[in-house]
Amino acid sequence: MIQVVPAILEKTEEAIREKVSLLKGIADFVQLDVMDGQFVSNTTFLDASRLADLPVTMEVHLMIERPVFHLDAWALPNVSRMIVHYEALDNVSHTISHIRKLGKQVGIAINPGTSTFDIKEYLNDLDLVVVMGVEPGFSGQQFQRDVLEKVKEIKKIRPDMLIEVDGGVNSYTRNNIVNAGADILAAASFLWKAPDLKQAIADLRDGIQK
Repeated sequence: MIQVVPAILEKTEEAIREKVSLLKGIADFVQLDVMDGQFVSNTTFLDASRLADLPVTMEVHLMIERPVFHLDAWALPNVSRMIVHYEALDNVSHTISHIRKLGKQVGIAINPGTSTFDIKEYLNDLDLVVVMGVEPGFSGQQFQRDVLEKVKEIKKIRPDMLIEVDGGVNSYTRNNIVNAGADILAAASFLWKAPDLKQAIADLRDGIQK
């Protein structure tokens, strides 16, 4: 079954908590986007210690420069998976090892311009690959369809690899993404702008019945 992960991209603790509360009884796993204004031009709430009591399990998507220096701070008890960007890493193997030592699942994200060849040697050490459907930093961007080939390439190399597509995910792009081989759909603007959040999640999970 396709998993849908609501993505939370907010600048304040209050806004993060509000969105988590809206998901109560609807979703028990979320993605928390963390941006430092350096790796991407946008910024989000960065005080990890304030979020350790959020009543939800999370994956943290670290869209930050040199994430290895921030892994310990974000290895919160309610975080099960840590995602770092290949483009931000100085030493990929060291970063993977560090996340493992923290007891978290490991994900690597690749931007639309990054080749799957760049991460091929690390695939057996990962729990997840996140294929970005847009340039990271801002929600609401148009999906870049050529990234679907990356999903297919990764599945061909390692069929059991979990692949998450993040960015530009909506009811129109959903089927093409899933048919390419994605297992997890991370969505922000499509969900948060929907008149019915629960139904929007269902639409992405099951596809809109015609």
